[in-house]
Amino acid sequence: MKALDYFLILCTIILLGISYYMMTIDQNEVAALVNLCAYACGIPVGVRIGGRIYKKNQENKE
Repeated sequence: MKALDYFLILCTIILLGISYYMMTIDQNEVAALVNLCAYACGIPVGVRIGGRIYKKNQENKE
């Protein structure tokens, strides 16, 4: 994995933790916004990893 992948995974985990904390202190609107930011960090990680797996599968078929 590249450094960007690790950075995005770390950001996702941190933002989900912050979102959970905001929910425990009844800041639901802020928690929802932070949760959306966590998803925005998590989606590129999934796309990058999925793209690598797809590329390896295509190489193995040939």
